[in-house]
Amino acid sequence: MKLKLAYLMLLLVVFASCKKTTEVDLSISNSGKLTYKLTDASGKGLPNVKVSLYDHLDSYYASNSILIDERRTDGNGQVDFGDLNPKSYLIVADSAKVNNVNYIVRDYTQVTTGMTKNKEIKVTDFSGTLIVKVTSYYTNQPAKNIGVLIIPVGKYEYEQNVSKVLAAAEFKGLTNDNGIATFKIASGKDYVVCVYNTTTFSNLNAGTMSIQKGMTMSYYTSFYQ
Repeated sequence: MKLKLAYLMLLLVVFASCKKTTEVDLSISNSGKLTYKLTDASGKGLPNVKVSLYDHLDSYYASNSILIDERRTDGNGQVDFGDLNPKSYLIVADSAKVNNVNYIVRDYTQVTTGMTKNKEIKVTDFSGTLIVKVTSYYTNQPAKNIGVLIIPVGKYEYEQNVSKVLAAAEFKGLTNDNGIATFKIASGKDYVVCVYNTTTFSNLNAGTMSIQKGMTMSYYTSFYQ
């Protein structure tokens, strides 16, 4: 009798344990995270740069996209945009300065569900190669040792003597024996290319141009002097 009672109690315990369930809370993330870091050519972070995050609407121009957030980089050159919907975004930074040159960053990045994307870029990569070729108008021969200034359009004012605009130039150089001066300049900006006589500092000619990231452009100019 005792044996049967013990057996019955054991069955009750097994039955009760089978009915017991464990509740586990599961949360499924439907967003991703994004951190973005701006550095100079050596990899040093650029602090206090305003970085804007736009909803990407298949347009290169930020004005045609929707601004979602704006933050400034910390001491390490990084911003953390936190949780974002998984999709493609446009990143814009227009005040990243390296060696007194403002570089304009326009970069697309993809945020993935459940993932943290840590993106790091060198702002100097947002540049192109400009080849300035200078000739004499009368002889059509290459002009050697001609000064070349690359000046942002907003900082250029025409003067017969270029001494007043030298400080405004982001890039400076001299033509070689073939009348060529080569520069790596910031992309996405409007520049004035000004050529001048390095002895008299007289302005020989000036014209505007801009360049896209990774592009190589030849710019031809001549002068009457």
